[in-house]
Amino acid sequence: MTEADVADLRAHGFSDAEILDIAAAAANRNWFSRMMDGLGAEPDAAYLDMEPQLREALTVGHPFPG
Repeated sequence: MTEADVADLRAHGFSDAEILDIAAAAANRNWFSRMMDGLGAEPDAAYLDMEPQLREALTVGHPFPG
């Protein structure tokens, strides 16, 4: 995340506390995804019921089984 990213978020009305929350949530999602990859976890059957566009958004960079 760059200063330009922060400036853009501020321009959209986000406070510094909200920007911190955004960065922390993104970092946590990245960490969790890498941990699941490392463990070889596969999506459960509930993902098969999701709309294809949502499944694609949730599995960026990974082929989706099913």
